[in-house]
Amino acid sequence: MKHFFSSDYHFDHQNILRYDNRPFATIDQMNEAIIKRHNSQVSKDDHFYFLGDFAFSKDKYRIEQLLKRLNGKKFFIKGNHDYYDTIKLYERWGEYLGEQKTIKIDTQWIVLNHFCLREWDRKHHGSWHLFGHTHHRLPYDHENRTMDVGINGYDYYPVEFNEVKTYMNQKISEQKTKVY
Repeated sequence: MKHFFSSDYHFDHQNILRYDNRPFATIDQMNEAIIKRHNSQVSKDDHFYFLGDFAFSKDKYRIEQLLKRLNGKKFFIKGNHDYYDTIKLYERWGEYLGEQKTIKIDTQWIVLNHFCLREWDRKHHGSWHLFGHTHHRLPYDHENRTMDVGINGYDYYPVEFNEVKTYMNQKISEQKTKVY
């Protein structure tokens, strides 16, 4: 079993094509590409942590149809575009974790939140913080063990735990060689 992370799929969000400069001609093309890429990486037995903003639709049936098509045991963090009906569907099709959750994979503590935090649980004890929301518009943070897992930063694929570990180890290496 593997662990994957992502956020900001924004299914059915017409303006996200322009806002994020997404390389798709239509919403349907974007939706299908995201589902195909997701399922090419995530198996039915893998854990998938989604850090908010699944869809930009108030059509519960439509959101449910999209949720059903994605592989993996799903865990959901609330995003700023996730409303009551979407959260109810999260509870039906996976496990709703609220606005923030601290998890442990192997020996690594990870704090999940839709938003980028400056402080988080166990930060000073080596925990990592994964987030979305910013659509990769924040500058690279050399000082903190943070990572934007938003889908548009990874060619519309989710990020696997080992990729996160490699990224964080690179940051730790940079911090150790920094002269103050």
